[in-house]
Amino acid sequence: MQFLRTLLIILIVLVGLRLLWKAFGKQILRWLGMKAIQRVQKSFEKRTGFSGFSDQGQASSSAEPAPRMKSRPREKKKVGEYIDFEEID
Repeated sequence: MQFLRTLLIILIVLVGLRLLWKAFGKQILRWLGMKAIQRVQKSFEKRTGFSGFSDQGQASSSAEPAPRMKSRPREKKKVGEYIDFEEID
């Protein structure tokens, strides 16, 4: 009897979630998409200092200039010697 009761509860929950998804799925996905876009824009602004586009579609930059990245020469590590192999028939 306990098994049937548990199975019934699981089925009710799954059917309920399916109905909720059908009713609100598009809104949930749209909201998640907007949140993802906002996170990407925020990380882009943090890295470049560019504040994005205004509502009129024109680019607007922040009042202070973007901080310059420290340019340091990258060392090329010598891993090994290049060997050109040839096929022998």
